Amino acid sequence: MYRTPNDRPRYDELRRGRRTLALLAPLVQLGFLTLGLGIFLDQSRSLLSDAQFTWGERQVMGIIALMALGGCGFAGWIVGRVIKVAAELVDVLADSAESAWRTNELIEQHLIPTLARVANALETKEPVRDRTTSRERP
Repeated sequence: MYRTPNDRPRYDELRRGRRTLALLAPLVQLGFLTLGLGIFLDQSRSLLSDAQFTWGERQVMGIIALMALGGCGFAGWIVGRVIKVAAELVDVLADSAESAWRTNELIEQHLIPTLARVANALETKEPVRDRTTSRERP
């Protein structure tokens, strides 16, 4: 397809937004992991103190602390994956919009003029019954 020099790719902002989202995903994952670490340290502080807890109470507090760390890590992974999928979806939407624009451009520049030439050629020709050849005449 012929492209003029001033014609630059469209939807650059959408593509930049996709890159931004793709860069944001690991930061969100790290933020969730940091949140889980903070909750873990808050929960485990009582385990390390001189408080008089039974063995069972310490196990429950340790499990809760580990579940907080693991749960926040898992939530960070899920949110990071969702952000990455959203980034790819933005890229797919940009590609779809650009392909629709190029299809429209192709139809306007090639198909419509060709159909106009075909219609014009058909209008200027003789009717079919008047175009018999010498072999067809009795």
